Amino acid sequence: MADFNLYKQTALKFEGGYQKLSSDPGNYNSRGDLVGTNMGIAATTYEKWLNRPPTVEDMKSITVSIASEIYKSWYWDTVRASEINSQAVAENIVDHAINAGPRTIAKIVQGILNKYYKKNLVVDGAIGANTIKAINAVAPTKLFQKISQYRLEYYNSLNNSDWISIWHKRVKSLADKFGILIEKKKYLEHL
Repeated sequence: MADFNLYKQTALKFEGGYQKLSSDPGNYNSRGDLVGTNMGIAATTYEKWLNRPPTVEDMKSITVSIASEIYKSWYWDTVRASEINSQAVAENIVDHAINAGPRTIAKIVQGILNKYYKKNLVVDGAIGANTIKAINAVAPTKLFQKISQYRLEYYNSLNNSDWISIWHKRVKSLADKFGILIEKKKYLEHL
């Protein structure tokens, strides 16, 4: 079974520290104030955690402990990663959940399992018992590759030239961590 503690440092490395770029929509709270992100925690995410719009000072003061708690409870646990047999597959799913939301990755994974593995899952954006069972029933390396390919296509669909190469490098770096090759296609031109 996958272990959050084995993933936590990877998430922190990918997400980095505080930044306040106006081109990143995650840097704005619900009032439209540019307050930044820290350790990958978007302003609106931290707003839900605090139950109020965060300030720049709030965002700068996010600790590793708080970020880890948010990663674990709102992403790792939401996609039921501890129930996934493959650490690599669990990390790939959670990494996209942090970056694009748990519902987005759940739909991607469910769609892959239906299309390539004939699992007949309801594509509802929630990883439940049937999705976990299907994830654990297929070859993890192939599933990891498909998830990575779909992540790259998802990022391309956003047409965000400021971030696309960073997102692509993130997917490749996670694949490299586990020694898994991602099939070369046109979407890898950003690596």
